[in-house]
Amino acid sequence: MSHDKKILIILGLIVLVIAWKLIMIQSTIGIYYWDIFLYLNNALRMAHLGSSDTLYLPPFLPAILSIFFRLGFVGESTVFIVSGAFYILGVLGIYQLLRLRFDEFESFTGALTFASATLILAWAVTGSLDVPAISLSIWAVYLTLLAKRRDSRFYYLAFPVAMAAFLTRYTSALIIIPMLLAIIMDSKPKFRQVGLGMLLGVLLYLPFGLFFYRNLKNPLPFLGQFTSTASGSVTAVNPGYNPDSLYYLRHLPEYLSALPSKNYMLIINPSSAGPNPIAYIILTIIVTGIILYIIRNRSLLNNLRGFKLIILLFLSVALLAIFGRISYALAEILIFLWALSIYWLLKDVDLDNLDINLVMATWFLAFLYMHSFHAVKVDRYFITVLPAIAYSMSLGINEISNLLKWEHAKPILSIFASLLLLSSAVYYISGMPLDYPIVDAEREAAAWLKEHDPHYHSRVIASDRGPAFSWYLKDYVFTRRMNEKNKALFYKLFYELKPDYYIYWSSNNPKIRGYKIIYNKDGVIIAEKISL
Repeated sequence: MSHDKKILIILGLIVLVIAWKLIMIQSTIGIYYWDIFLYLNNALRMAHLGSSDTLYLPPFLPAILSIFFRLGFVGESTVFIVSGAFYILGVLGIYQLLRLRFDEFESFTGALTFASATLILAWAVTGSLDVPAISLSIWAVYLTLLAKRRDSRFYYLAFPVAMAAFLTRYTSALIIIPMLLAIIMDSKPKFRQVGLGMLLGVLLYLPFGLFFYRNLKNPLPFLGQFTSTASGSVTAVNPGYNPDSLYYLRHLPEYLSALPSKNYMLIINPSSAGPNPIAYIILTIIVTGIILYIIRNRSLLNNLRGFKLIILLFLSVALLAIFGRISYALAEILIFLWALSIYWLLKDVDLDNLDINLVMATWFLAFLYMHSFHAVKVDRYFITVLPAIAYSMSLGINEISNLLKWEHAKPILSIFASLLLLSSAVYYISGMPLDYPIVDAEREAAAWLKEHDPHYHSRVIASDRGPAFSWYLKDYVFTRRMNEKNKALFYKLFYELKPDYYIYWSSNNPKIRGYKIIYNKDGVIIAEKISL
């Protein structure tokens, strides 16, 4: 067995243990996040076991879950295990991607940087779309580079995988930018293979487009979302509203290694938890590596002249000037042109791995600019940038080792960094909470209602957390939430519906005429309509 395969097996075993531990913890916590219930309810709808009114959401993960639901595995553990499988797939994929540029030790450390990042650990098995989408994106870019470097037939896989990433999370569409850049940098363009690969990607979309058309009368429901995202049209009412364009960069240390907490909200939002000192060691290695890389290649930069250099400098200044200020759609065009200008300047220079370096730089900038521009800032959105951070970690190990000029520098530095990363992961996981009272309270309330009214399926039920109780009751529950700034609208919609039961959190405290409280425990209240 080759040394490379041994390293890959060791990495696989490590992430398997991490995934198993995370699944065990998540199984005791359960599901709290609103969006995850939407995906579960969509999966139930696809399996013809429930109903949902959010079928416009990305369908790929719910479609996979629906297969297991049809086989009888209807439960939260199913989504945790499937998500864990995507996590493992993503870590193995980033290792293979890094191996195109670095040796086994450097790639192992880079892959662990991705696998042990607290932002990844927090969301890896929750059922959120972020980790499955980034895992598929990693493989799409890897297969594209394989097609360029080794065998163009890998395009037949690259584009369908990219389409799967898009169908898992619509913002993954931006992965096409580094993919197209890699294709353009191919000295011998494979138009036939690229075209056929794109066609296969479209074919993968067709059944989902048909699903959208049958249920929504619109085969492209994501177009409206792209329009609003590109314009940044969000108001301060949104709980994630944050106009700080440097938000993600400020909290980069916490995303890499944050302090653990028994507060589940600090786990899924590590920016509020504070950084572990290990985060600064990781960042030091990354920044040092980038600086050393630039210094090592400064002679090439000094020899650059002409109109193309002027264009590069202009685009570089423009990118810095527009950061977080203009629509990300325009920024993505500038990023692509910036990367192309670097390629045109350096393609005839003897510079190894120019293609993958530019691909990863473009990946980093494309997603950073998009999320930094948008007014809604949510920690988990930064997961899209972490593969590029992992690449930078491997680059840092490589450059520092080359500077030391010692034959054992790479393995020793890699092992040292890997042990730090593993210790960070173990420390973080060991400090995670084992339950979340809010989840327990909602589960108990749903179980009580089932026992109280065995015919609840024939009742009209509403809740301020409709998606959660739709999942627990396996029946559609209307969402009616009190908005302090528009109470009149709440009461109008509520009394138009006139639900038989209303389940809500006591903190919302709506005054509902014609209803009596029949359940009140741990903050969850069930009110029943008074029969006249």
